[in-house]
Amino acid sequence: ADMGTDEVTVADIAGDPAQYIGRTVTVEGDLEEVLGPMAFTLDEDAITEGGVDNDLLVIGAQTGTLTAIDDQWVDNRVRVTGTVGMHTAVEIEREVGWDLDAELEAEVEEREAVLIATSVERVQ
Repeated sequence: ADMGTDEVTVADIAGDPAQYIGRTVTVEGDLEEVLGPMAFTLDEDAITEGGVDNDLLVIGAQTGTLTAIDDQWVDNRVRVTGTVGMHTAVEIEREVGWDLDAELEAEVEEREAVLIATSVERVQ
């Protein structure tokens, strides 16, 4: 991984969000649900022991190189690079540069960590 970006898994972050706060990471996973053109959840390939569904909320920063995500992306494997944040919706809006809708705000508030993405690409 270049420039100090850690390759991690969704489960790594979901299992111990505090350890990753403020770190720039690259995560690969399956795009589970599209929550908006710049927001989606990323699912871990392997169901962890206990069958915990570890999914990670990813929100794209406006300054990033994101193409709009739509339902065609669902179940595609994607590689996301960004910074892990443990924030309130207000702080995330400030960081990504756009207003989250109410549904997304609620989603953010109930999660321990959110990945603020600067790049998202499909992995063939």
